[in-house]
Amino acid sequence: MKPFKTILLVGIALMGITILSGPANAADNPIRIASGPKTGEYINIAQSICDAFGLLFSCQSMETKGTLDNKKRLESNEAEFGLAKANVADEWMKIPEFAARFTVVRRIGDESLFAFAKPETMKAIGSWTGVRDNAFLLSLGLPGEFSGDAAVFNSLKGVPGSPLASLTVKMFKDRPSLVQAVATGEVQLGFITQVPNPSNELFTLINKAGLMIMGIVDPDMITFGETFRIKAVTVKNAKWFGVGGTAAKIETANVPVAILAVKPESLQGRATMIQQAAIKKIQDVPEANLLPKQGWFQDLANTASIKAGGEFENVMKSMKEAANGAKERLKQLEVMK
Repeated sequence: MKPFKTILLVGIALMGITILSGPANAADNPIRIASGPKTGEYINIAQSICDAFGLLFSCQSMETKGTLDNKKRLESNEAEFGLAKANVADEWMKIPEFAARFTVVRRIGDESLFAFAKPETMKAIGSWTGVRDNAFLLSLGLPGEFSGDAAVFNSLKGVPGSPLASLTVKMFKDRPSLVQAVATGEVQLGFITQVPNPSNELFTLINKAGLMIMGIVDPDMITFGETFRIKAVTVKNAKWFGVGGTAAKIETANVPVAILAVKPESLQGRATMIQQAAIKKIQDVPEANLLPKQGWFQDLANTASIKAGGEFENVMKSMKEAANGAKERLKQLEVMK
């Protein structure tokens, strides 16, 4: 579609909204975006999306429990838009009933996958390969059944033949509770998906608890196509565990954020026109304007992915080498308890 025609259509839609509702009523029918908890970045991304609307719409960023909770908010008509892990959103769109009412507007940014544990546990495991190879010896915690963290982990665990199915998995009410559980030894590992914000509360909690984080690269991610992107990331206020010891930067998987929306035809009257114009606005705005403006966020979005092939094989080889002897080291840890 030619630029002039696109601008004309959006303008007509907005004129229709103004005629039907009037500027004074804009706050009476705000666009609601289901985002995530305060300890995550989805709530900040949702606010950036609201900011990108400018004065065209009244917009609210809703605090939620995360990806799976956002699905419920959409289905119960509590929100017009919702954020979700891209791989999870792709699974939802395979459900005819869901796809009939909702659409993926676009995918933006990246959220990194991390595991965190006590330093001695990290040294025993060696790498995520050590987790896969010794899943039957390990326990892992997730921060809530409705969290995006749980959704991503369950997708990986659900790949046919995945050894992660042997992990003992426990659910906790939120991320601070999960950090506490790892620190006290209730579970050995925590699993999170988190944009590497150097000032994020979650990394501060992990650091204060004396825990370390490591990247996650799982060979089964290849079955998800381009949904998972391997990138080199860093977190300034957390202790990294990498091959050969601590690392300032390490490779890990990253999952884009999917922006989901109620299909306009599922709505009625004025709401249909508002939704049409809002979706068009999100599609047309540059990605950088939909993301928080912090430099670290913009840098991550512009970081090149490690593609399947030689680079990916080298990463997997290093992880396998670091995991050599993990079984014996983990058993030794049990003896020392």
